[in-house]
Amino acid sequence: MAIIFVATMAGIMLEVCDSITLLFLGLIFLNLSSTLDIKQNFTGFSNMVPWLLFSILSLAHVLTKTTLGLRIAYLFMRHFGKNITGLSYSIILTELVIAPAMPSSTARTASVGFPLVTSLSKYISSNYHGVSEKTIGVYLLVLYSACCSICSAAYATGMISNALVLDAMSTAGLQVTWLSWIKFTIIPCLVLLLILPFVVRIVCNPKVKNLEHIKEQAAANYKQLGAMTRREKSIVVIFVAMLLMWVFSGTTGIPILVTALIGICTFLILKILDLKEILSISSTFNAVIILGLLISYVNGLISLGVIDWFSGFISQSVGSFGNVTAFLALTTIYFFAHYFFSGEGGRIVALYAPFLATGLSLGMGGEVVSMTLAVFSSMSNVLTHYTSPVSILMFSSGYITAQKWATSGLILSAVILSVWYLYICFVM
Repeated sequence: MAIIFVATMAGIMLEVCDSITLLFLGLIFLNLSSTLDIKQNFTGFSNMVPWLLFSILSLAHVLTKTTLGLRIAYLFMRHFGKNITGLSYSIILTELVIAPAMPSSTARTASVGFPLVTSLSKYISSNYHGVSEKTIGVYLLVLYSACCSICSAAYATGMISNALVLDAMSTAGLQVTWLSWIKFTIIPCLVLLLILPFVVRIVCNPKVKNLEHIKEQAAANYKQLGAMTRREKSIVVIFVAMLLMWVFSGTTGIPILVTALIGICTFLILKILDLKEILSISSTFNAVIILGLLISYVNGLISLGVIDWFSGFISQSVGSFGNVTAFLALTTIYFFAHYFFSGEGGRIVALYAPFLATGLSLGMGGEVVSMTLAVFSSMSNVLTHYTSPVSILMFSSGYITAQKWATSGLILSAVILSVWYLYICFVM
């Protein structure tokens, strides 16, 4: 089981061929070697996570069809965008507002972040003497990418892969609701977002201070979008209702998946979403199949004792340390292990459960270790240009080199780890 799993993951990372083919080949070998039977090969599809992914991607498609994200961005820029700091906080506030209602970091980046960064870079470089498009582009790109990673960690619905984390927590006997998640993350995430513009300015040096015309340009762009349509107002009302249902899911007992399905059905009834359109999006079904197969692998690793063996191995490696040192070693290794993965999902599937099991076996607080690993699952996306679809998309702009991203990633990582561990000191 371990050999076939490692070989399959290596093939995916090296892009030997498409992921679905590799995953099916792995399952074939598992079946032919009598490691797993045919029913065990597809247990992942009886899990709620692939269907939650389907729901989230379908909901994200609603927002990508409208200008709501850009409308919010221009609204903040119109009020705060008189200088580079105000512009930075406008971008951060936009991401902070739309992240819980648009639970796909990739969709947020494609529909809001990427067009905002590229258009602002071109506008500023054209209207402000001595500022190159690349210079301001690097600053805005690093700022948005880091902001997106932090906001993805702040909410249980901040990114799709958080569903994998919640499932692993549930398997380990830890019940985390939308509200309990944000109660744990909101303080350190807000601190990080507050200092982010100043950190990125030191790293990237955008060479621009006053942006007196940006507010006027944002106001003009906002006006050009026109008044909110009835359709957009309906979308806002539905997403606010869904957000409230997510927030109070612990009280109402309505699972996140059921809330997402209620939202989809409402959009279908109102003809804001079209069923044929949903079924025609191949990328959605590819993601569902990949996730279902990956969970089948994880179920096999759990049932055959591979994860217990791996957690025992890690426990022996760090168990001789004190509790604090062991916690720091375990979580820091998990954070920087993202160098070896392209995408959060693969790293969470491969490492989250064994690292969580190790932390629990060493007597670490369940909430502290599970939430730290959960937060690091998305915050570590700042490391390099290939660690997530968001990073890959932003890197495609051509504004930043791989070396510059790696350097800024290390600095941002140091800041993120410092703030989080200081926060944990008060929690523990």
